[in-house]
Amino acid sequence: MTDCSKLWVNVYLFVILLLNNSAECYIGIGWGRMNSQRMLPSMVVDMILQNGIREVKIYTASKNVLQAFAGTNIGITVSFPNDDLKNITGVSDAKRWLHDRVLPFLNNGVNIRYVTIGSQPFSATYFNKTYYHAVEVLKYFQIALRGVEFANRNIKATMSHFTDVLELVRKPSEGQFREEIRDYMVRSCQFLQEDNAPVWLDIFPIYNVKQLFNNDIEFAFFNNNSTSVFMDGNNRYNNIFEVMYDTFIWSLRKVGIFNLTIIVGQSGWPTDGIDGANLRNAQRFHNGFLNHILNGKGTPLYPGPVDAYIHNFADENKLKVVQGGFMRHWGIYRFDGKPKYDIDFSGQGRSIKPVTGKGITHMPKRWCIFNNNTNDMTKIKMHYDFACNKSDCTSMAPGGSCSNLAFPHSISYAFNIFFQSRSQEMSEEGCNFGGLGVIVPNDPSTETCSFPVEILSDEIFNGNGTLYDSNGISHSMDPLLLWFTFMIMILQTSEIFRL
Repeated sequence: MTDCSKLWVNVYLFVILLLNNSAECYIGIGWGRMNSQRMLPSMVVDMILQNGIREVKIYTASKNVLQAFAGTNIGITVSFPNDDLKNITGVSDAKRWLHDRVLPFLNNGVNIRYVTIGSQPFSATYFNKTYYHAVEVLKYFQIALRGVEFANRNIKATMSHFTDVLELVRKPSEGQFREEIRDYMVRSCQFLQEDNAPVWLDIFPIYNVKQLFNNDIEFAFFNNNSTSVFMDGNNRYNNIFEVMYDTFIWSLRKVGIFNLTIIVGQSGWPTDGIDGANLRNAQRFHNGFLNHILNGKGTPLYPGPVDAYIHNFADENKLKVVQGGFMRHWGIYRFDGKPKYDIDFSGQGRSIKPVTGKGITHMPKRWCIFNNNTNDMTKIKMHYDFACNKSDCTSMAPGGSCSNLAFPHSISYAFNIFFQSRSQEMSEEGCNFGGLGVIVPNDPSTETCSFPVEILSDEIFNGNGTLYDSNGISHSMDPLLLWFTFMIMILQTSEIFRL
């Protein structure tokens, strides 16, 4: 290469870097709905708008959820489930799904921008199988989205990956994809590059520091006090996020893929269920993360702006806990629309709380607790195990907010969490437990452990996070529950008027 050619290459790279740094980046949020207590979609959309969030990733493309975004101009990403990948055997199948799950909402004012094919289909951490077929499905969707119905819509099919697609290395420059999935990563990323579509990388710092940095949890934060000095050549790395992002870039480069846009599809910090997962750390991480992203700081290899999504809008107590109970506690919000901690979505680091959900009604203030009858410990254990298996006891996991409960209180927590998950059902299955349960009007919560109360919802959890069954039929609220909701609101209003 001549000196003149080298000069023009350097000028080109400088211009690209300048354009990258001048571009705006955004923060989106994921909205998973694998929970027994659900806010109405219209309430959630209102909260998202008030928080100034303009991009949302929906993990289950329920019809009522998508319709709630009509006319908002919020950019929507919908996910195609891993378990359904086997049903897509050609372009016609992809077209059929798009016509059912995407096109009607596009025509009704929903701003759908991306369809992610599978959810971390090559992950070795969270699933018992690898979905190799996802690569072919990606191509089918790309072809289907070029059809006349989607002309000028600029919707892209894409794919998300967890950082476990990478080999375990100590330096980003050593980065490479796991050998058994390398060919699939190469083909899928080539498809994305040819289609001018991004790849999504999910980075969970609490997981990565435990895996790679001997649990040096400080290195997970952007304003960290870690004593680690992490150099890779001339590049200095100040946190685990930069390390993982640049390791992915190096892995792409080594298979000949350059200039592929990388969106951070999920990043966040859990608040319960494992050591280090608490409100203080979650607030610290998110405010540092938002400041880093929205100020376009990027990474040593990519100093330009990076688009990113926070995981997750609210906790999900029906998720499988493959890696631990913390997987159910990623939410910025609790089930009832109350924010857990201060977070400034503008990235300025101010101590402000996100907006609280409006129009949300709790069930009556009553709790199911253990009656302290210890005559039959085998019976107690049986009902305790039953309650936890059927609901969510992950807050009692080691390091969790309820992990220090004494024996009677831990039984009460299990009984109550089951009772609330069943909408405070008053039948034998609600708070009986073989005569060991009793309903009380006084909150048994401790200083560190909250005993929650169910919220009223008009949606029924059906095991996969969607509201509609296979025939598209809506599960509407029972008339008796509607009446009950109305009476609760009347009582609450009357209490307000007495003040």
